[in-house]
Amino acid sequence: MSRFDGKVVIVTGSSSGIGQGVLLGFAKEGASVVVHGTNEKRLQDTEVLLKENGIPESRFLTIQGEIQDEKVQEKLINDTVAKFGRLDVLVNNAGVGCKNRTTTFSSVENLDYVFNINFRAPYRLTQLALPHLQKTQGNVINTSSICAITKQTDTRTMPVYGSSKAALDTWVKYDSGRLAKLGVRINNINPGPFLTNIFSRAIPEGTPEEMKKAMFDSTTRMITNALPVQRWGKVEEIVPTYLFLADNNTSSFTIGSCWVVDGGMAYYGSKASLSLEK
Repeated sequence: MSRFDGKVVIVTGSSSGIGQGVLLGFAKEGASVVVHGTNEKRLQDTEVLLKENGIPESRFLTIQGEIQDEKVQEKLINDTVAKFGRLDVLVNNAGVGCKNRTTTFSSVENLDYVFNINFRAPYRLTQLALPHLQKTQGNVINTSSICAITKQTDTRTMPVYGSSKAALDTWVKYDSGRLAKLGVRINNINPGPFLTNIFSRAIPEGTPEEMKKAMFDSTTRMITNALPVQRWGKVEEIVPTYLFLADNNTSSFTIGSCWVVDGGMAYYGSKASLSLEK
């Protein structure tokens, strides 16, 4: 028997990157899962990936839409319970670094966009999910960031992005006690540099391939200089942390915590700058 047999798990932003890896990890362990994303092709590719790993259509549900849209948030919870009859784990994973490369990073427009996705959406989704999680003694895991804890890179996106993730950490620390009294655990995971879709989303459409490569190479050099393992993290290296925290048999005493999985970045002495930016 797999450890999540009969459980139901929502993973927002699960059509690529960390979210997709986490979704597949839960599904392989027996859970019914909810796929969420904004890009139709990536959603379809994720459905194919699930089927290739032996997950029947009866065990997954796909919902497309912008996570900051309140109607999408409500659909995620309501459709999940309507199809599967319960909810055990909510993984608030969808996130962005900035609105786009054409927006001034210090603008209120960028701040509102990033905070609506990175903080307000997880907060509201948790409130919507809470009645269902109380019934199952379930839990919430948020994908935060190492940028909430330390400044290891000097990029113009970081003040707003890092602040949004720090807000996520602070909320979890302060609100975990209230939720625990209701029988619901909540924790954060703070990844370091994992190569995911969050980087490519910040590049404007129509950017020449040569410029994209230059930006990627520059970012990789920055990452290499900013942590001791000197490479990007691999998604499969962080998935077990989500599964561990979601399992009430292994983590019932873990509440309101922020788990750092960053290749040693937080406490590495080197600082690095990214030169190719707006």
